[in-house]
Amino acid sequence: MKRVFFVVLAILLLNTAAKSDGVIHIKADHVSYSKQLNTYYAYGHCLIYDENYTLKADKVSYNTKTYIATAKGHVVLSDRNGNWIKGSYAVLNYSTYKGYIKKALLYSTNNGYGLYIRAKRIVVYSKDRYFIKSGTITTCKCDDFINFKNRHSPKWTISASNTYVIKDDFMFAYPVVFKIKKAPVLFSPFFYKSLDKERRTGFLFPQLGSSSINGFEYIQPFFINLSKSQDITLYPFTYSKKGNGLRVQYRFYWTRHSKGEWNITVFKEKTPYKGRQNKKTRLNIKAEQYADFGKYGTLSYDINVVNHKNNLRVVNLNKIEEASDRYTTSKASYYISKDNYYLSLYGEYNQDLISDNNKETLQRLPVVKFGLINKKLYKNLTLDFSQTISNNFRIKGERGIASDTTAFLYYPMKVSYFNITPKAGFHQLYSHYKNAPSDKTYTEKAFIPDYIITASTTINGIFLNNNTEGFKGLKHTIKPTLEYEYIPYRDQSNFPDFVNTYSKTNLITFRLENTLTAKFIKKLKANYRDIVYNKIEIQYDFAKKYNSPFPPIYEETILKPFEFLTIHSQAHYFFKKHLFTSSSEDLDVHLNRFGFSIGHSMSRDDNYKLTDDTINGKVYLYPIKNLYIYASANKSTIHDYYPSKKIGFLYQEDCWGIGLDLYFNREAEEQEDGSYKTVLNKGFWITLNLTGLFSIKKQY
Repeated sequence: MKRVFFVVLAILLLNTAAKSDGVIHIKADHVSYSKQLNTYYAYGHCLIYDENYTLKADKVSYNTKTYIATAKGHVVLSDRNGNWIKGSYAVLNYSTYKGYIKKALLYSTNNGYGLYIRAKRIVVYSKDRYFIKSGTITTCKCDDFINFKNRHSPKWTISASNTYVIKDDFMFAYPVVFKIKKAPVLFSPFFYKSLDKERRTGFLFPQLGSSSINGFEYIQPFFINLSKSQDITLYPFTYSKKGNGLRVQYRFYWTRHSKGEWNITVFKEKTPYKGRQNKKTRLNIKAEQYADFGKYGTLSYDINVVNHKNNLRVVNLNKIEEASDRYTTSKASYYISKDNYYLSLYGEYNQDLISDNNKETLQRLPVVKFGLINKKLYKNLTLDFSQTISNNFRIKGERGIASDTTAFLYYPMKVSYFNITPKAGFHQLYSHYKNAPSDKTYTEKAFIPDYIITASTTINGIFLNNNTEGFKGLKHTIKPTLEYEYIPYRDQSNFPDFVNTYSKTNLITFRLENTLTAKFIKKLKANYRDIVYNKIEIQYDFAKKYNSPFPPIYEETILKPFEFLTIHSQAHYFFKKHLFTSSSEDLDVHLNRFGFSIGHSMSRDDNYKLTDDTINGKVYLYPIKNLYIYASANKSTIHDYYPSKKIGFLYQEDCWGIGLDLYFNREAEEQEDGSYKTVLNKGFWITLNLTGLFSIKKQY
């Protein structure tokens, strides 16, 4: 039986232990000591280590005077962070941590990826620094490469004449040649790569693309690390046809409950219309933040401001008509509550992207709302109260102060199997305003009663089998709800447009919800899935004239009979015209190697004119393990054209990937007179990924 010797060399215990800053340990199958040579000799499964480095080998000698360890055969030099160097022969001074390893392979932990550097010799300058002459770099795990066999090469390598590595900090190599297999494809005077797991300031890899409208597109990000919770990224970009610009992104996470992002984009146009008179500098500011101060409330804002109204103007892509996204909106709010009481401050600023100016655009600065919710007065008697006061401003048009006081008393009760809640309340409206630029002021008041009663119940049926694995059973839930609301007529015609009025209502609503929930047993663990959900809602307002005994009906259905299949539909059907006023249907199938989705949406205006009829679809597949291919499109059947079509692929292996995304979009392009016309914008974006080193892809 082998005898195992374990020797601890401590400077206080043995004068021959020549390690000035700690303890050296030696472990092997056989250990001997030459007092004359001041040297320990170890054979078989040798291990010599201190607090910084562990050296393994078949044979090891350690001199207690020179502090030099020499290792032969299956040498592995490693540290506590997972970095290591393998080789055939090594010399290391355990006092200065200087030495070298022959026929060596260096492995460095690289943000979760392994970085390999192979060379005939790796020089150790200190416990954190290495130098490699004529090294080969890759993140591909290739056994032949790791074992110094040349039959096969990694998918890609970087050959460098000189390479400096500072552990957990950075790698710098010069000059370098990028190779695919053994074929050189690119030369660079230097190459830099951060090995720090922490974020570091420096250039990110560029984003490359092209389009028929913008021309060649190049974006060169630069990352600035301010702290662990703050950073800035600069995105200088150039469009060969359109111009140049800069996007600045500031991200912050000031506290665990306060985070946000600010973006400023400046774009300087080239001569756009074969003339210089319409050359513009476009500025867009977007900022958002959410902060939760606990008992002191929450603060949030979302800012979106442009210096030129056409920067974000949204138009119909075929008829060049005004669309629904007419305004940019900037808003901020503060909310605080305690028990049943709350206070809210709100402000809103809008920019009109369609009108010639912003003079008639309504601004709500500020809005104050306070009240209480679910305040128990006596047993189940509950009070809801709110007071909203708003200052409404515009340069031209009606502006002034508006107030809405709302209060409801309700008494939830249970009668047999039914939950019944009668509510009685009122809305007190007040407005003091004038029609600018005239100085004549107006005051309007109105008191509007509001009565609501709701009744609902829930019926459950459970159906189980004796299975101990797989499908176990169903739960059927039926929830009918009946609600009636009555608001009598009160004249509110003289209120300005910024006051939310309450029209006469005599509305009865019936809602029926059905849910089928399946239970599955897998490895003694229960899983549940709603396989069927259906809601039918019918509303009839006796205060309106439908000219039909049947009111409008709303239906929504979600089917998920299998994990890979989802069907969702919803629609409004109006019996008066025997047609759908709006509908949407979606089918999604997602398998391991294949999937697709197809959908349809339709809507009509108040005159039942078709305003939207769109078909959209996407399909993807993995024809082989590492290849992803997709295609997507949507088509407007009203105008018989495709607003968007995309197709692309991504091939990804363990250490590299390449992809291409092609798009064909109908976009509105501004003309010299300020009008727009539809053009087909064709373009592409490139994705190139060398795992652990860099990734070129579109980021925004």
